[in-house]
Amino acid sequence: MRIRTGLVCAWAAVIPILASGCVIVATDGGCWSWGGRTVWAEADEERPIETAGLTALEVRTHNGSIDFDGQAAGEAATVTITKKGGGKNQEEAEEALAAIRVFVESSGGGKTRIGWEWAVPKKSRWSGDVSFAIRAPGNLHLDAETHNGGVAVEQVSGDVKAVTHNGGVRVESGTGKLHAQTHNGQVQATYAGPELTLITHNGKVSADLSKCGAVAGSLTTHNGGVHVTVGKNTAAMLTCQTHNGGIDCDAPLTESRKTRREVTGKLGAGGPSLGIETHNGSIRVKSTSG
Repeated sequence: MRIRTGLVCAWAAVIPILASGCVIVATDGGCWSWGGRTVWAEADEERPIETAGLTALEVRTHNGSIDFDGQAAGEAATVTITKKGGGKNQEEAEEALAAIRVFVESSGGGKTRIGWEWAVPKKSRWSGDVSFAIRAPGNLHLDAETHNGGVAVEQVSGDVKAVTHNGGVRVESGTGKLHAQTHNGQVQATYAGPELTLITHNGKVSADLSKCGAVAGSLTTHNGGVHVTVGKNTAAMLTCQTHNGGIDCDAPLTESRKTRREVTGKLGAGGPSLGIETHNGSIRVKSTSG
């Protein structure tokens, strides 16, 4: 386990000092948040994840990132945990760090829960930030959510739900359903499955659907553009709508209808409904076969 302590301030001059096997970060003149000076202590650890009978992972953190890297069946599964405890001084920061309890536990039905909680009643000046980097079988169903931090998922073939409130979401997913959502940040997906939902309120949506066959779902942003790539086998009843922006679609559509703010048509062989919408931004649909 590595432990680091220090003061954190975006505008301070930061000087690393090596002492007693730890990196101590000092600042020029101190650092103050709304509640006063904040000091952080940090530690890393790695834990195994039992894969016998495992079919699903649920991952939760409030402040911190979540990264998932899908592995082949039979490979060892692990989670690398980065914990940060904050307080008004070094002693309180280390006390907060020690009070963070991380759990990796079975919740029955083939599901394992990964998350954290305060092991003792939280003091008013304590802060906690916990990030998870997971390596586990890619055929799992993954449900990952953080409030402040990014979510990145690679090499998954099961269903994926990836949600953050403040941060970007990036997913590479195969045959399962996909739901990726953020309030403030960009959503990027490389997807080959049958159904997806991509949502952001403030940010761009990018989706590579060139490996999809028939695909249903919605890609939505309130403030930002939407860029979608489709392939020769991608099939849907496509609807593109923008309130303030343009639409550029070079995908081969039949039975199409086009106006300044809306484009509809049969993409490929047609089939399920695929909706693309932005309130403030442009839409670009590009075909790899064009």
